[in-house]
Formats: sequence, structure tokens, C-alpha cells
Amino acid sequence: MRRTLLVLGAVAAVVTAAVTVPDISFSGVAATDGLDWQPCHKVAKGWYEADTRSECVLVPVPLDYAKPDGRKIGIAVSRARATGTRTGVLFTNPGGPGLNGVQVTHAWLHSRLGELNDQLDVIGIDTRGVGYSDRVSCAGIPHDPLPPNPTAEQVYDNAGAWNQRCFARDPELFAALTIENVARDMDTVRRLLGEEKINYYGNSGGTIVGAMYRSMFDEHVARMWIESVMAPVSDITARAGVAEADERNFHDFSAWAAQRDAKYHFGATAQQVESALTGLRDRFGYEVVSMATTFLPRWPLVAAQLAELRDSGQPAALAPAGRTTYGWADQGNSYAETNTAFMCNAIADEREYADVLRNRAELAKRFPFSGGFTSGLDRCEKWPVPGRVWDLKPGKSELQLSAHEFDGPTPYPWAKLMQTRIGGNLLTVPDGSHSSIKVNQGQCGTQLVEFFRTGTPATGTCPGESMESEGEPGNLAGTLSLNGCSGSIVRPTAAKDEDKALLLTNGHCAPGDRPKPGQVLTNQQTEILAEVRSPAGRGLGFITAPKVLYATMTGTDVLLAQLPLSYAEIEQKYKVKALPLADRGPAEGQPITVASGGLTRSWECQAEAVVPLLREGGYEVKQAIRYAKECDTGPGSSGSPVLDARTRAVVAINSTSNRDGKQCAADNPCEVDSSGVVSVHQGRGYATQITAINGCVGAGNVLDLNREGCRLLKP
Repeated sequence: MRRTLLVLGAVAAVVTAAVTVPDISFSGVAATDGLDWQPCHKVAKGWYEADTRSECVLVPVPLDYAKPDGRKIGIAVSRARATGTRTGVLFTNPGGPGLNGVQVTHAWLHSRLGELNDQLDVIGIDTRGVGYSDRVSCAGIPHDPLPPNPTAEQVYDNAGAWNQRCFARDPELFAALTIENVARDMDTVRRLLGEEKINYYGNSGGTIVGAMYRSMFDEHVARMWIESVMAPVSDITARAGVAEADERNFHDFSAWAAQRDAKYHFGATAQQVESALTGLRDRFGYEVVSMATTFLPRWPLVAAQLAELRDSGQPAALAPAGRTTYGWADQGNSYAETNTAFMCNAIADEREYADVLRNRAELAKRFPFSGGFTSGLDRCEKWPVPGRVWDLKPGKSELQLSAHEFDGPTPYPWAKLMQTRIGGNLLTVPDGSHSSIKVNQGQCGTQLVEFFRTGTPATGTCPGESMESEGEPGNLAGTLSLNGCSGSIVRPTAAKDEDKALLLTNGHCAPGDRPKPGQVLTNQQTEILAEVRSPAGRGLGFITAPKVLYATMTGTDVLLAQLPLSYAEIEQKYKVKALPLADRGPAEGQPITVASGGLTRSWECQAEAVVPLLREGGYEVKQAIRYAKECDTGPGSSGSPVLDARTRAVVAINSTSNRDGKQCAADNPCEVDSSGVVSVHQGRGYATQITAINGCVGAGNVLDLNREGCRLLKP
């Protein structure tokens, strides 16, 4: 999306033509602390309308701290003020490094960290290069054409040429995207806030940011907790940690599958399963079968998908080519470029193909199944500037590390390496989750809160997420995975095989600005990228809806988009059929299935109640469906089709749940009965009605809001 210039007080961020300036705008005189705080929902494009607490500001910082009077860039900062007696600030970082951080002040207030907001201002920062901060995007830079059947080296050289063209868009900014500079930016924000010391929580890629800040500015740290810890180096040592974890999980999965040979038919011994999976790897590529390196709770899903792959011979699709393959597309789609710069500016080698071959051979020898394919080995193809290895040091401030024993993205040995380098106490969580302590409602989350309140260190272990199997996914045919949401391919009753298919998801999953209360969006030329799911939940390929036909969050919570393929073409290409749209919603007590393509899992339960009015923030939905407790849906399941358990017709669409027991607030809907009595059902999920859609779709699958019998809300 396009960006508009942001000004901090009387100071404008100085940018060049190569930089995309932030989608946030301020005006007015700077406050006494030098920061002109404004409500985020008023100044930041695409912010949550219901969030009236978060304040935003843009802080100008030197691009190069060695040249303080030189070029400036803007760093976006958000704040949720303490609700009680204020004692300080809590800086946060969601990871990457390079993920958008300013919206953390809204999202993480619903986690255990929110309990600290009675005493601490919660601060979020978009690191330089991403989100609402000044950034550079390489969107639109083409890749050179490759010859038929290119060699690995030709592919490497092709990617290297693209890297160099991307870097050339703004060499100064790309060279300045370092973790050291992020730490300096944080300290600039600290000084402008007038804080002598900060508290800090960072997970995943945010752990290296925290470790660097403490190494450089230890005297300004009160307490720091880093979770799902990155390695203190970004080289072959770190790659080996990933490969070791993958190889261990692969062997464990093979032993598990061998015990279930009657179901999955990969072999009766671990060695037979390993041989069968290695054959699939050699046939379809490592990326397609790398799911075999995941941890226990997902194994039934993985086994079902691998068996489906073996039997169908239809490989799962990979992400679209290009630099968006890291899977994020927030506020300007610059994460991939920025994350590459942060990492490559800290890696001493891997610029040339010979470096990759050497490292790959070493890892393949140690870890035969996964080592030669370890992620990150070839991300710095011909990166134009030399890397500077991170200089991390111990400190005196209070430091707590936590790590999940079977974590895939940040393997447990990385935390031990980091602890050896910088010190601190280490809390071990014996599960396979990633960065989940902040949402843990048990002992782990309590220890997080107590550390920041009292400084009590956490050592040993605490119980994490369930180690029980999640079970198989159910039938996910016809479902879609969207960016942060789920969806489905749906077929109205009047549709024909030759008609262009329709995509259904929630209105709050709309790209860009979500509909405001009472608003209806129609015929928006906005693309939605979706991945088509197989019955077992494998990705079968990507499809882009070029137009949003209809979206609203008033009365119901739906978005309809037109797909470029007909129902017949989708069935021929992906071997899945669209889900039929029902004319009637579920009755109380009716068995239903919530099928999430985004989370590749299903829930089965009953429709517990039909709610006359569901109120959430400034939005109201009529005749919402409350699930029985077995359908404990959560983030990522928004937009999932709710299916009649017998016919698989779509009877509703999964929409929201009451997370915290709050009343009528964002992510905490309340029920209003026919007498106006308000009630709250914490932990329960809700679906909204979709049955009005059939009456608004005519010949050719055309949506006509003026059609006789159409009951969808009109603009």
C-alpha cells in the first residue's frame, strides 16, 4: 500500500526517493518530552479502529550513528500507557529480526504481558526498514530468466544478481540495517522517553535485539526476558543447531510412524520409515517432505499428509517465488528484504556458491536427512557488503532466558549457546512450541510476570503446551490458508461449473483497512493470496483473488472475493471441490465442524446457542452461533468455514472468541439477549451467519445486492 509522510513535531524524517515513507501522519507541536504522541487509530493507516489506547509517534534517528548530522530516518514507536501507578516502561520486540513491532502494544496487551501494564508503559517499535518506519522495498524488481533445467549454481547466481539489484535501491539504508543500529535506535527512544532504565521482552528474532542492547547499553537495562532464543552467531554453528533439531525429530517421527504401519504404511521399523521418507525427499524435494522434522503434536497431521503425497503423487506447492518466501506481508511487504539485510550484515561468509557447498557438505555428513537442506545456507547470495559478526557480552543487569525443548525455529541448543555467551538464568519448557510463554496461563506465564514485578529468577522447568497429539486434520478439502486467516472456496446454489469461483472469509480479514462499523466495501481491486488445501491439509498451490466483491463486519462478518478460475478449472487443477453454501444456519444442538485451512486442523462440536446479538468493540453481529467448548478456536482460524458435520455444506463462518473474559471489547465479544441482558462466556468461540449470500448471487455467480430477496447489508 502507498505511504504518506509522517512528521514528528517540527522535525520531518529525511528520506530519499528509494525509501518508502511510513503510512502514518502527524501534525502539531512536540510535547514537552519532545514526542508528539497521537492516537494510533487516527494516524496509522490500517490500525485497529477499536484500539483507542495505543499512541504512536515517529522518532528521527541517524541512518549512520557515526554521522549524527547526516541523513535521518524515521522509527515508528507505539505506547500503551500504564493504567495504574507507573513505575517504568516495557520495551517489546516480536521477532524476525525485522517483524513489525508497533502493533504489539495492542496485541500483547491480551497476553500475560498485559498484566504488567498496570505499572509499565508497553512500548512497541518497528525496527528500521520495516512497517511504519522508513523502509525500502524491492517489490517489482524482476528476476533474470533461468535456462531450462538450471543447475544449482545457476539458481544461486540468479538470486545473487537479484540481491545486488535490490541492494542498489538504497545501498546506504541496506548497509545500515544492523542489529547494532537497532539497539542504538532503541536507546534513542529510551532517552527521548526520559527513562534511565528499560525493561525488555523479546521473543525469537527479538532475542538477538535484546542481547545486543544489553551488550551495548547494560547500564540502561532494568530487567530483560528473552524467549525462544536465537544463537549468538549467524554462521555454520547456528545452522548446525537447526539441522540437529530437524534430524532428531525426523528419527523420532519415523519410530512413531513405524508403530502405526497398519494405518500409514511407511514401514514396520524406524529404518523402513526413514528409507521411505528419504525416497519421497529425493522424488519431490526436501521442502515438500520437511514436515517430517516437526514435533509430536503434529505427527498425525504430518503422517496423513505424507501418506496422501505418496499415494497421489501430487506434491505440495511451495510459496511463490521471489523474496516474499519467508511468509510475511505486513505494512509494505518489506520484511523479507529487511530480514535478509539484518542477517547477512552479520554473516562473514556465504557470499559465494563455494561457501554454500562447503557448509552444505559438512552438515549433510553430520545430519544425513536434513543437513544438506538446512534453511539459511543460501540466503546471502552475493550480498554486496561484508558481514560484521555480533559482539555479544555478559552484563550485570537482571537477565532471564527461556527456551522450548523441541522448538523448531529456534532450537534449544541455541539458548545454551547464548547463555554461555551473555549469562543469565535459563528456564526450560519441555514442549515443541515457539515463543508461547507470554500466552501461558499456568506456571510459565506466572513466572514471566513475577520476574518483571519482583526480579524473581526462573530456573529449571515449567509445564508448557500439551504434549498430546492434536489428531488428524479431518477433511480440509475446499479450505484455504490466507495471510493470518483461513478461508474457503464456496459455491452458491445457483452457480454452475463454468462460473468463476468465490472465496469466502471474514470481513476483518480484508487486506488493508477493515470495514468500519456500519460500512460495506464492494468491488475493491485488492488482491488476496490463498493457498488451496488438500483433504489432509497439504498445500496444493496458490491462487490469487484479484477483487473483493463484498466485505462487511456489521450484521455479519464476511468477505466475498472472486477467483480467476471456474469451479471446473479448480477441480481439474487441484482435485478438490468447492464447498456448497447452505440456505439455513445451524440450529442449537446441531453437530458442526470448524475446518481451518490456515491452521490445518478441524474442531468438531455442537452449535451450543444462537445469540440474538453479539457485540465486540464498535461492531454488532446478529444471530451469531456460540460453539460448545470442544471448538476452542483461536488466532489464525478466523474465516474458517463452519460445516454441517453430515453434508459438509457451509452453514456459518468462524469469526471470533472471548479470550480474556472482558465485556464487549475487541477480541472479547459479549452476548446481548432479546431483553437487552449482557453476558460473557470466556473461552467460547463464535461464528456468524452466511446464509444471506445465496439470495444475493444470480446467474453467472454475479453478486447483486439489489436482487430481489437479497438480505446482505447494502452500502
